[in-house]
Amino acid sequence: MKKVVIALSFGILMAGSSFAQSAPQQEAKFRTEHRNRKDKGDRKSPEERAAQRTEKLSKQLGLSKSQEKKLLALNLENIREMQAMRANHNKGDKRSTEQREHLKASREKRDAALKDILTKKQYAQYQQQREEMKAQHKGRQYHKGNRERSQKYNG
Repeated sequence: MKKVVIALSFGILMAGSSFAQSAPQQEAKFRTEHRNRKDKGDRKSPEERAAQRTEKLSKQLGLSKSQEKKLLALNLENIREMQAMRANHNKGDKRSTEQREHLKASREKRDAALKDILTKKQYAQYQQQREEMKAQHKGRQYHKGNRERSQKYNG
């Protein structure tokens, strides 16, 4: 009788461990498929993305037609610049300090142009929304598995 119980418990243990190992593989497979599907030809053109960004910001800040036109041109220029930068960047490499400086200069240039396009009130509202998004992003990073690293630095 003891041998039967031991054999059954061993069988259940083996079945449970094999099921536990297959779950992460399925999740990884889903991520890979999702990534591949995302990269295939269904990406929007730079013009479509610029129009989408412009429309979103226009709704949030209540822009006039002339402001929308200027913002659309700025967004299109920015998207094309980023696209060119990504094309020059090797996928496996880490960003160099030169690339970081170029990104920073590009952001500063865009912010200066936005400051010229928007009114002071609209720009202040834009900055506030941007800070809120940064805070949300940091919160998401914390919850995505960076808890150990955060705990190490915080206490």
